[in-house]
Amino acid sequence: MATNYTGRVRLLKTSYVEYFHKDLAKARQFYLDFGLSIAQEHPGKNVFFKGYGKEPFIYVARQAERESTFGGAAYVVESLVELEKASHVPGASGISSLNAPGGGKIVTLTDPVGHKVHLVYAQQEKEAEPPHLKKLIVNYEDEKPRKGQFQRFEHGPAPVHRWGHYGVTYPDGCYDEMYEWYTKNLTLAPSDVVLLDGRPITCFFHIDRGVEFTDHHAFFFKRAKPLGTPGVAHAAFEVHDFDIQQIGHNFLESKGYELCWGVGRHVLGSQVFDYWFDTSNFIVEHYADGDLVNCDTPVAHVKAGPDALSVWGPPVPAVF
Repeated sequence: MATNYTGRVRLLKTSYVEYFHKDLAKARQFYLDFGLSIAQEHPGKNVFFKGYGKEPFIYVARQAERESTFGGAAYVVESLVELEKASHVPGASGISSLNAPGGGKIVTLTDPVGHKVHLVYAQQEKEAEPPHLKKLIVNYEDEKPRKGQFQRFEHGPAPVHRWGHYGVTYPDGCYDEMYEWYTKNLTLAPSDVVLLDGRPITCFFHIDRGVEFTDHHAFFFKRAKPLGTPGVAHAAFEVHDFDIQQIGHNFLESKGYELCWGVGRHVLGSQVFDYWFDTSNFIVEHYADGDLVNCDTPVAHVKAGPDALSVWGPPVPAVF
């Protein structure tokens, strides 16, 4: 299926998320326990966290002036031409230097309900820092390739590879406006649509690279609960596999952090998920084993409800 990129800013991949925290010190410790490591910090001002992938940073925590807030999410664009194109989107900032690890240039857009979307180019990638986690050989009931070898693990945080996706909420009645803005201005394409009483309320989007396969969703939006002020739903970070995820779950639990929902298996996207509240009450997720889609993958339309959210796992919490 041909993809029409005319006028849209061509995205390459996800880059980072930005949050402002009232208590930056507590947030700093949480994200170290969550499995991130520090790329750069200015005490009392900001902390740039990295994963073990090539991205120079994947999460920036800034000191909030008043209350904790979401500062938006960033994508890498394909070229300087695309960044210049982005700077002409109505309401866009001009092109400026990105004062962060890896450098580069940035343009900031604002969606119809006020969420910031940052677009970056020419960041210097770092060397990947793989923790050399094993790719497990699994014995099934009718096929047992692992002979004389044992599954052994170390306890501690679940090392984060990269930031994979995020979601935002919108006030009632803004679905069509949000859909139009994101698909008109950026190369995001729907993967799945969730319906309530026959009307769409949630949409999951992948980065549209034509026939190239990308994550089932890099972005989604859903209706705000309670209906009113829009906010961030959650940000999700990829880990190695289910076992590492469960070990990370146990470690966060041992530290006394507040569990949101998990561990379980999603329907849309198929990820194994584990959601936590950070120390500012933002929801963040560890995930593993997500789906890949491309322009030829059919878009599913599913009915809203618990059966659309998980295959197995604890009961769906009210926040979802």
